[in-house]
Amino acid sequence: MRIPLLHLVLLMVAAPALAQPLTRDGVWTPLPDLPIDVSNNAVTSVDHGDGTWTLYSFMGIRSPGNGPNATLESFRLDWSETDGALGGWRPIADPPRLRNRAKVAASAVTVAGEIYLIGGYTTARVEFTENRLFRYEPDTDTYTELAEVPTEVDDTVPGVFRDRYIYLISGWHGPINDNTTAVQVYDTQTDTWSQCTPIPGPFDGLFGHVGGIVEDAAGATLLYADGTVSNAGFLPSDRVFTGRVTDADPTSIVWTEIEPHPGPNTYRAAGALGATPGGWIMAVGGTDNPYNLSGVGYNGVPAEPLEEAFAYHPETDRWRELRFTGKPATMDHRNLARLGGGWALVGGMTGPREMTGACWLLTLDPCIADLDGDGDTDADDRDLWITRFQAGDPSADQNGDGLVTPADYNAWIYRAGRGCL
Repeated sequence: MRIPLLHLVLLMVAAPALAQPLTRDGVWTPLPDLPIDVSNNAVTSVDHGDGTWTLYSFMGIRSPGNGPNATLESFRLDWSETDGALGGWRPIADPPRLRNRAKVAASAVTVAGEIYLIGGYTTARVEFTENRLFRYEPDTDTYTELAEVPTEVDDTVPGVFRDRYIYLISGWHGPINDNTTAVQVYDTQTDTWSQCTPIPGPFDGLFGHVGGIVEDAAGATLLYADGTVSNAGFLPSDRVFTGRVTDADPTSIVWTEIEPHPGPNTYRAAGALGATPGGWIMAVGGTDNPYNLSGVGYNGVPAEPLEEAFAYHPETDRWRELRFTGKPATMDHRNLARLGGGWALVGGMTGPREMTGACWLLTLDPCIADLDGDGDTDADDRDLWITRFQAGDPSADQNGDGLVTPADYNAWIYRAGRGCL
């Protein structure tokens, strides 16, 4: 279908009234359920480099009747980019106990193909935070103890820099029974910890926050957001900060407070371990009512999970609300783990005292507004859309209705304005 240029321009002007563009950013599909219902479990994955991955879940909270209870039970799931799950979840060795007890709110990360298990706390009447760092050895199904964490934390935000350094941003520090402003970095090559520039706010730190890291040629940008603070009755925080680090000195962080993200504050949301292909730091789920173990808020009101998902783009200092379909809202998470071209969410809570063993794979929708395939959306893509529209090319169909019409220009503007995840 060829349309004279003037007629095309007039149709484009009218296009916003002709159709509503699609607003979905991705879809959840089921992975095999865990053998147990569990939340606040440490989750990470390993890319084997041959199209196969292994997804891990360590410890967490179970709900055996009267209230939540920590468990040592841990599992692995082998997965293929071509065939999906290779069987079901299989048990692995229990992680080391702390004072003869299991832990929750630990963090797991993968660096250079090796799995590190950090922090967590016991759920006894007196809570203790783990100060030991472990590397899990899949070949022998054992745990190797490494250098102790100088300021032990749980409910922290981890990040991996240059496939070598592990950052821990703030968190709950058991020895003082309070938050800490400490930021620490572990060098996996030298088995040493260093203290970094502490977070500038909130003034006494926070826990249950969410964040991540985006790397670039000059260094990386760290992000932490929301969570809760212990002063004034564990109220939620809405403050958000970014921090710049460089290769020259990974301990020196230049922190900057930025505008809060759209939507409600989050607590124990799932932050992505790593950036999206477009350089976004992504978070999903959580709740806006902080709690300790059971999902009943510190204020006595049952917490409810949020459908919320959002992402931050450091390069352009921009927030984006996200809409994913296919699964119920969940909370009480640690992280999203990379799995092939998507992200895995393992367990969680669907409501107070309602742990789940359901696992999900998030697949982001393709960035179809990026018509030239260079990873961003700009005037070149607009010009390509016009050319393809005039030629009736199927790639000009931006609203997914199977037709190439002027309404697709409205959809292209919408998609281009949101950018590529």
